[in-house]
This record gives sequence, structure tokens and C-alpha cells, in this order.
Amino acid sequence: MAKKLKVGDAIHGYRITQVFGPGMMAISYAAQAPSGEKVFFKQYKSPAPTVVWYSAFVAYQKELAARVRTGRAAHFAVRQVDAFEERWGGPCYFQAFEFVAHGGDLQQMLDAERERHRLTKRAPPREPEVWARHVTWAKVLSAAIAALHEINVVHADLKPANAYLIEDSSLGAGYQLKLIDMDFSLLSDRRAPWHGFQGYVGSDNYRSPEHLTRGSVPSLASDVFTCGLMLYELLAGNHPYWRDDQAEYAALVQAYAAKPPALLGSMPLPASNEEVSAALYRCLSPDPTARPTAAALRDILNGRGAKSELPKKPSSAPSAAPAPAAPLKIGPGVAPVPAARPKTLPVAAAEAPARAAGDALISNTLQLLGSGGHSIQIGIRTELGKAVARQFGPDGEFWDNRQCILERAAGGQWVVAPIAGTTNETLVNGKTLTAPRALHDGDVLAVGRQEKGVMKLPLTARGR
Repeated sequence: MAKKLKVGDAIHGYRITQVFGPGMMAISYAAQAPSGEKVFFKQYKSPAPTVVWYSAFVAYQKELAARVRTGRAAHFAVRQVDAFEERWGGPCYFQAFEFVAHGGDLQQMLDAERERHRLTKRAPPREPEVWARHVTWAKVLSAAIAALHEINVVHADLKPANAYLIEDSSLGAGYQLKLIDMDFSLLSDRRAPWHGFQGYVGSDNYRSPEHLTRGSVPSLASDVFTCGLMLYELLAGNHPYWRDDQAEYAALVQAYAAKPPALLGSMPLPASNEEVSAALYRCLSPDPTARPTAAALRDILNGRGAKSELPKKPSSAPSAAPAPAAPLKIGPGVAPVPAARPKTLPVAAAEAPARAAGDALISNTLQLLGSGGHSIQIGIRTELGKAVARQFGPDGEFWDNRQCILERAAGGQWVVAPIAGTTNETLVNGKTLTAPRALHDGDVLAVGRQEKGVMKLPLTARGR
């Protein structure tokens, strides 16, 4: 019978320097390779060389490693250094992988943020620098999954602990991501050797519907499902299905109990909060064919996705809750004012005619004019909401705390973008704003319902 290695043991030229502990399929170590390189070392409990699918597993691992070494996937997945069979009290299969350091896995980073939140009583994702970091991690994660899928590799055990983030100032994103624990990943175009002998790898609270269904094989779409859960955590601040009882988790997954999330910040243009929220919701569909591809998800997070509507939920399902207020970035003299929001919009329409778009609104300062003559000037990226709208009159109560975003794009063009999950629609010239759009001189911003002709608190945009 094989026995466990300990610090100081040497096998096949590898010297064990640290024991990390046993996992479900293997015991993990840090080791020094014959070259002197530090490696992540695995001693397999399953498969043992005695099982009928062992030889096929070894060949499968070689194919997996070869695919990962080529193309973009090489930047996002740990590299296999070596693989061999050796006796250690009995015959064992071993693999060595590159050792990732100078960072931490996503779970560790999120836990550290939650601890800072506990100590400071602040919500980390709402701090601008933390939100920006979460958006970066989300984009890099989606790019990593897309790169794997290009070579028909299914990670099959995605979770925050298996996404290692390495700080790298040489990269525009500031982080390099390495997906780890891929020894039981799947080739989507080849059946796994262990099929019918043991189950597919997955982790509590991160299993896809395919992991949960007897006889199903995790697919590329299964990775998208689990990636969706991780993106909910990063961008919406919660895991929609987390349960201690995994039977309850499975029931929620199959019932499609999640809601389109209200993001905790504004996606950088040209990405749209509405599009990102809709895509994350589709990721969690029990039907794998309804989920976006990893490449489509990557593109939507970067503002390159095709526009789409939010998937429809049954009429009895609650709507997504809007995010709480965030501090406004508008300049001196304007501060958020907490106030209760009316739950319904009156039927009477405001007397505010829609205006034809004029010249492109390209200026250093944007002016918003109310019907009563009051105006404000904006020179930086600003989240418009109730705190600003209330200055123009009582109809400001119909705005959410975070209704839409105004910011200057390249070339000085002012752009307005919706925020997902608002009670009333953001309107531009009487039409529902569903995606970021350039503003023109004389455009009218308001809230209401396009289909009912209801428009409240119209504000006219002018350049300065």
C-alpha cells in the first residue's frame, strides 16, 4: 500500500518541502524539482495504478497538459511540469505543476475584504477602489474561462479557491490569473476515462445542474454556470444559492431561484450594467443551452456584447432589488439625502415634450436644466439619483438612489448609461434607456414608463 510523503523525503528527484494535506483524489505538497524550481506536487490516491482506467487517465492527462501549453490558455492555467509513476510503499501516480505565488486565491482575497468590512463597518464592494478591483477580477476570470473553452477544456471544478490571482504591474489589468486544480478537468470532445467508475469533480455550493444530475457530464456550459456564481459574488456582493445544506442548494439551482442582480457599482463604459446583469442571470439557467458562452460573457463584461433583454421570470417572482445609495461624485454643495421611495408611479404624465436631438454634446461641463429654472453643472463621472433629482422638485422622489450614470467618453462626448434594477425606467427623450448612449444638446432625461407615456422630472442636457 502506498504511504504518505513527509517533509525531507525525496522521490524521482523531487524533495518534499511542505505538506499541504489530503484532498479527495490526491495529497498535495510543495517540492523542489531537480532543476531547483519550486513546484506544486501531487500524490494520487485515485486513480491508483491498479484500476482499469489508470492507463487511459495517464494518456488523458498528457493530452490535457498539451492543450493547456498552447495558445491563450497557457496564460491562464497552471502548467504541468512532470508526471510519472513511482513506488512509495506501493505504486503511485504523481504530477508536478508550476508553483504560483505572490498573490492569493480569490476566496482568500474576498475573505480578507469581508474581514476589513467587519472591522471598519464599511461595505467593501462599494468602495471605488474595491469595486474597480472586482470588475478587473471579473473580466480576467471570464477571459480565462474563454481561453480554456477555445481548446475544448472544461475546468469542471471552478470556485474562488481555484482561481489564483497574482499581482503583476506589467499587465494592464494589474493581475495575472492562474486556474488551479485542473487534474480532473475534462476534454469536451473526449469522454473522461473515469466515466462510469467515479463521479465528476465539483465543490459544495459551486456545482452546476449537470454536476447534480445523475448520468450527466459537466460541459463547457457547466463552467459558465459556476463562473456566473463567482461573478455574482464579485459584482453583486452575494452568492445567490449558498446553503449549508446541499440538498437545499440543489433545489434552488434546479428551480432557477436567482434574480437578475443589481450590481454594486457601475460597469466602466462601454459595458452596460443592464447587459451584465442579464448575462449573469442567464449563466444560472438550468438549461445549459440558454447560458451564454464564456466568450460571449467575456465580451459583455468588456462592453462588446450584443444587446439583449433581461430574461423573463414567472410573474410571481420578485424583481431584483436596487442597490443602496452610493456617495455622489458631483462637487461641492451636493450630498445624498436619504428618503423613502414611492413604490408605484402615478398614472398622470408630466407635461414635458420630447425634444429632437441636436449637436453631439461634447464639452468639459454638462448642464442639467429643470423646468423651474434650477440647474446643476457636472464635470466628472456622476451617478444621478434621488439626492440630485430632489433639488429640482418633489418628483425627484420617483428617482432611485442610483438611477443612471453620466460620464465623458473619449473625445469629450457625454454618455448616459442605465443602472440595472431601478423601480422606474430611465428615459431619454421619452424612450427607455436600455444601454449606454451618447447625449446630444437638448436631450431630456427623466424617469417613468415609456409604454404608458409617463415621464417624471424632465431634465434637459446642455453643453457648457
